[in-house]
Amino acid sequence: MASSRRGLLRGLAAGGLVAGAGLSLGAGPATAASRRTARQNPSWTPPSTPALAEQELFVHGNARWKLQAQLHPREYDDTRTPLVAAQHPWAMIVGCIDSRVPPELIFDQGLGDLFVSRTAGQVLDGAVLGSTAYAATKSYVKLIVVLGHQSCGAVQSAIERKDNPGTPNFPPRLEFLTDRIKDAIPPAGTPNRENLAINENIRRIRNQLLQEPEISPRVAAGTLNVIGARYELDTWIAHKIV
Repeated sequence: MASSRRGLLRGLAAGGLVAGAGLSLGAGPATAASRRTARQNPSWTPPSTPALAEQELFVHGNARWKLQAQLHPREYDDTRTPLVAAQHPWAMIVGCIDSRVPPELIFDQGLGDLFVSRTAGQVLDGAVLGSTAYAATKSYVKLIVVLGHQSCGAVQSAIERKDNPGTPNFPPRLEFLTDRIKDAIPPAGTPNRENLAINENIRRIRNQLLQEPEISPRVAAGTLNVIGARYELDTWIAHKIV
């Protein structure tokens, strides 16, 4: 636990959250003044590689969220006005609709930073695949994150449906979702079954995205990466699965 906290603090220091910048580590949530100072920092530039994009999300942004030291960056007029002309988001999040897992908040990012597509259980359909393909055609997008989470209701519904296939009056639209998750579910009686299903669902979706023709060449060239991650509701930490 201590080493984990030290890692979070190192990430915060690397991200500019140090004494003298308007925020003291361990002093509680960031103040409005400290957020405004940080978001005006001219030294911040969008991540230029997949590794830097991953670091910005997980080492810096989520660490700030974990410590309740969010900056809420790039929300003010100096960002809003330039974005009228163009956007250059550097990552895409393929996430769940769960109200407790909004990517911009848990990664402490702002306007113009992220493409976001959200469906229950991160289930892929034509619209999500098309949106992800669109993101992959933009050279400024460096990272695609398939983001699952603890206590996913869609996975829970898929488990219930798999265990009770004859349930009458099951909504057909919900059947669409559960059908796409059920192959990730271990057999009944498997210990830690729900968590294993959540993780496997993330891996399967990530693997499917890696096969997409707009994505795979960029991954092979090293200009884009696709990872799977999971957010823990009880610890507020997002961590890489694969």
